[in-house]
Amino acid sequence: MKCTNCGADFASDQLRCPYCGTVNEHALKLAKELQTYDAAYEKKRDELLENGTNRVLRHLTFGLGMVFLAIAIIFLGFVAFYQYRFSGESSYQVSGTRLVRNKEMIANYMDEGQYIRAYLLASTTDPTGERFQNYPEYAAELFDIYNYSIILTGVLQSMDSMDEGNNYAALQDTDVISLQIFYGSDENSAVKDELVQEIDGYLRDYYRLTEEEIETLKALEPGKQFTLEGSADIESVTKRRMEAYFEK
Repeated sequence: MKCTNCGADFASDQLRCPYCGTVNEHALKLAKELQTYDAAYEKKRDELLENGTNRVLRHLTFGLGMVFLAIAIIFLGFVAFYQYRFSGESSYQVSGTRLVRNKEMIANYMDEGQYIRAYLLASTTDPTGERFQNYPEYAAELFDIYNYSIILTGVLQSMDSMDEGNNYAALQDTDVISLQIFYGSDENSAVKDELVQEIDGYLRDYYRLTEEEIETLKALEPGKQFTLEGSADIESVTKRRMEAYFEK
């Protein structure tokens, strides 16, 4: 769903745009329709319980069938829209004053260090996704922020696992692959050094890697195995280190 105010894309069932707060009239209308359908269902069910006749049962079946048919048509309509929206034939484009406004917002987010917000706005208002055709002047920065966000997601998931009782869910092979992609990026964007320092901090202060190990990971060729203490079992080594540190 495209916001009528800022042009951002968001889930069609959200009642408000998460970026500017504009009410999603589509979702609001659908919610009201579903409430109406639920009320109709409850009424028919009461009739069935009171009368217990086949006639009521036939009416109820017909009514529910119409409800489910309407919902199915709406759902298929949304599916068709999103398939077209992200297909190669889509003519979707944010242009004119909206594009100018989006660029200004992205520039402000960049200046304020709100890199994830800048990436989300760009990626949801660009028909090419992570190629950032609409925002070529920020493409390098946005690409590095995208790779950074994948690593940050892994760190947050690890922290969530700790909160849920899976003590010290550590660095995994998939995280190492994401790190290699991030460090190996040749975009050389204006924000790369800042993001690298932040990722270095996560590896050093959270996963307990040494500076030498971090530099080894940075210099590692794509596809090469990263080891710690001579072991390819990165998860076990970092988990042991985290336990020893955080249980002090």
